[in-house]
Amino acid sequence: MTTLKTATAPRSLVRALAALGLAASLVGLQAPGGSAAETPQAGVQYQRIAHPVTASPREVVEVFWYDCPHSYQLAQPLRDWAARQNPPVTVRHIPAAWADQPEEMAYARLYYTLDRLGLADKLEHEVFHAVRDQHWDLTQPDALNNWAEQEGIDQQQLTDAWNSPEVQRETQDAPALREHYDVHEMPSVVVGGTYRTSPFMVSDGVAGTVPVVDYLLKRSTADAAAHAAAHRPAHPSARPAVRPRKS
Repeated sequence: MTTLKTATAPRSLVRALAALGLAASLVGLQAPGGSAAETPQAGVQYQRIAHPVTASPREVVEVFWYDCPHSYQLAQPLRDWAARQNPPVTVRHIPAAWADQPEEMAYARLYYTLDRLGLADKLEHEVFHAVRDQHWDLTQPDALNNWAEQEGIDQQQLTDAWNSPEVQRETQDAPALREHYDVHEMPSVVVGGTYRTSPFMVSDGVAGTVPVVDYLLKRSTADAAAHAAAHRPAHPSARPAVRPRKS
């Protein structure tokens, strides 16, 4: 988006121009390869969450569950998309957990355990494969230990991380964190702390979710640019003239 600068225009005019610039830029935003008619629509393919979370416009939060088939299907395409972004995006993962669902809470604890060991991203596919394809119940200690041994994870480190106060606290806080992002279905993706989409909102399901995320990233960055332009001082402070000192 081109930002118009003027030394004399009042701030109200600058804000109006910024708003017009945002509107013009959003006309060109659409899902990759789509036409204007296929541009994702608010309330259909995505929603603006009720209470936006303070975040970078380039932050992408995925709310997932290891035993969810759609989370499994979305994981790699979303990762591949993120790797192509320049400037890069920040991708955060939040385990989908409801306090009254012990299995979801246990898998949230597994995610935070692996994250504490620095293995959550590295072993993402391996966990999904074990749970969804091989039907391992990694909420059970024996199965988890056998799987960990298979993956070369140190048993003592795994146990220490699993029982650590930090992991227990993160697990306990997981349902509230999910609520914080206004997520009630999994998987869901929140862009810029403001816009949420999921395979259940897109006609093409998982296949159509990443293009909507791409659109929302463009919208989020356009929003941030317009906000910055609207709040840029209309009359930059003039620097005082520096007079040469007389000898």
